[in-house]
Amino acid sequence: MARRTQSRWGQALAWPALLASLLVGLSSSVSGGALAQGKVLRLVLDGAKNREAELQAIAGYLRQIGVDAQVRVWEYQTLLAEAQEGTRDAYATDWGSATFSPFDLAIPKLRTQDRGNFSFYSNPEVDRLFDAASTTMDEAKARDAYVKAQRILYEDAPWIFGYYLDTIEAASARVSNWRPSVDNRINLHDVELQGGTTLVVGLRADRIQSFDPADHRDRDTETVLRNMFDGLVTRTPDGEVVPEIAESWQQPHATTYVFKLRRGVRFHNGDPLTAEDVVFTFERILSPKGLDGRPSPRLGLLGPLSKVEKVDDYTVKMTLKNPSPVFLQLLVHTQIVPHKYMEQVGLAGFVRHPVGAGPFKFVRGRLDGDIVLERFDGYYGGSPQLPPVGPARIRRIVFRMMPEPGSRIAALLAGEAHIIQEVPPDAVDRLERARGVQVKVAPGTRLYEIELNNDRLKDPRVRRALNYAVDWDEILEALYRGYAHRVATAMLPSGFGYDERLKPYPYDPDKARQLLQEAGYAVR
Repeated sequence: MARRTQSRWGQALAWPALLASLLVGLSSSVSGGALAQGKVLRLVLDGAKNREAELQAIAGYLRQIGVDAQVRVWEYQTLLAEAQEGTRDAYATDWGSATFSPFDLAIPKLRTQDRGNFSFYSNPEVDRLFDAASTTMDEAKARDAYVKAQRILYEDAPWIFGYYLDTIEAASARVSNWRPSVDNRINLHDVELQGGTTLVVGLRADRIQSFDPADHRDRDTETVLRNMFDGLVTRTPDGEVVPEIAESWQQPHATTYVFKLRRGVRFHNGDPLTAEDVVFTFERILSPKGLDGRPSPRLGLLGPLSKVEKVDDYTVKMTLKNPSPVFLQLLVHTQIVPHKYMEQVGLAGFVRHPVGAGPFKFVRGRLDGDIVLERFDGYYGGSPQLPPVGPARIRRIVFRMMPEPGSRIAALLAGEAHIIQEVPPDAVDRLERARGVQVKVAPGTRLYEIELNNDRLKDPRVRRALNYAVDWDEILEALYRGYAHRVATAMLPSGFGYDERLKPYPYDPDKARQLLQEAGYAVR
């Protein structure tokens, strides 16, 4: 399943005054009403601490229509295990897209028994539409299938549909050629620091998962590693796929890709990068025991890839099980490792001192501490479609673990960090007024929702009622100050096939009461 990168915004915002007053108003409204005849719908809303404020507000709205709604706060991994077992009624979670497509967002979450479907939703027609959309190379047919699937999802309401958050980052005014990426990656190849040679990045994480590009499923880890390792292709800050180590590619058949590699690309230890390294990289991920007897968590990001073959020293052929319109987007997430070096030092030696072919080379670091990289002067230059081409502009980079938003902001204002991740929305005005600071925003690619246990809440009228009952606009304005945006179902506006005509559920408590009554429940 996709690795969850937990937002710390809720921790930074605590309980804004507007949300607190909202809860008081909802409480007063509930206490003054009487329940109509019928059984009472009882619902526990589960979530991690960072979503507690949101869940308390949702519970208040549900009580307003007669639902006995309670909130329970969990450690996230414990909650996730409970949700996977089907023991929870409803829980707050999020899921990120790596391809700007429903392929790795809506499909794994809502196709019957797919890897992320912890709401236990099942609809054969949605399955058929998902399969059709994700395998056809006809863009119009794929879009039409996704649109039809969204219409069904809207009516079935397997979740309380939520929102996505903007990516907000900040940097010193001394930093140039930097902007946030839609996939949260911080690409430092192009960045310059006026009057300095060492750039410090304040990461939102308390640790990254691995120094092995094949052994993680985490965006913060990917930010660090993709400054050390390059892939066949990469992505612009806006999401366009462009060549990187690959010089070009052809698709002679719907299930065949042939990549020509650049000559002269070298790893940090001086070894040339050839087709042998590319085949080795992908076979490690495809093999069930590719990581010293363990499977790679990156396997799901290779989609229908089944075989990788060396044609000659600088040509690689890839064969897919079925056509995939997002295959090139998927390739962005695989970085090439050196076959010869990996065999010499083994996996343990590799993670102690990783060697890639990216713009920066590893100097020292720990997964839970500072990670120091230096410019690789022998770098081939990177994608010619992402100028400037050549060695990186910065001599040295330090990635510093700063999980607390307040600490990141303080470090930026004190000049101890030059770029920081995930600025809380309520801190934006302060930073924009600060001298020597720049704040930039990019659309986010993580979807935040309340997943409903469809085995327990079988009646779609009840699930639709829960959607109508929540005033999301009020909650999101209170918590996220305009940096959160509602969605109608389980797809993002930045993704392929998004239906702009389908609007999110409006706040309509009367409609919610009507649906609950039709389903046999008491209303207030």
